[in-house]
Amino acid sequence: MAASAQESRRTMHARWMTCLALALGVAGCKSTVPTVTATTSAAPPIHEDPRTSSGPVVVPAGVRAKLIGQEGASRTYQLVLAPGTEAVQAISEFVTSNQIQAAHFEGLGACTDAVVAYYDPTTHAYQKTAYQQQMEIVSIIGDAAPTAGDGAGFHAHIGLAFADGTMHGGHLVEVHVSPTMELTLTASPTPVHRAYDETLKAWLLVP
Repeated sequence: MAASAQESRRTMHARWMTCLALALGVAGCKSTVPTVTATTSAAPPIHEDPRTSSGPVVVPAGVRAKLIGQEGASRTYQLVLAPGTEAVQAISEFVTSNQIQAAHFEGLGACTDAVVAYYDPTTHAYQKTAYQQQMEIVSIIGDAAPTAGDGAGFHAHIGLAFADGTMHGGHLVEVHVSPTMELTLTASPTPVHRAYDETLKAWLLVP
């Protein structure tokens, strides 16, 4: 019994010394290891690829842009065009400068002049009409499918209201904004292109 008690005391003493050594070791570590602040975010690092990130946006002259939504790699921007800006060129430049693979946009505003058209299937050509007056842009809706040979692959229709309340509209060729145009543009990372149809003499979307 005496031997067992002595052995037990030795075991307890050994355990106590082990605990003391561990405690001293932890204290020593605390004095030499810098404190790291914990973070709650587990977001991966951002890669500055404009097709897949919300990084810096290239904005053409006459345009203000803000990222207002993102779902996966798809992004939604608010675009506001300044007075005098030609909308077709500005939207096209925004798409190509930011390497957007496909886009859909819609909006409203006002303008000082516009060129609209309709496609004549008998002549395989667009018949254009120019308007030179202050008009309300009741609606503009369109898409972009960047394609070699067709630039941004821009295609849009526009509805214009005159001072007397009458409406005109059609395929958008050109429009100068005044005082503003407000657009919502959704950019997709999935490429969409157009192909030139020799029979119809037009660039048609190829999903």
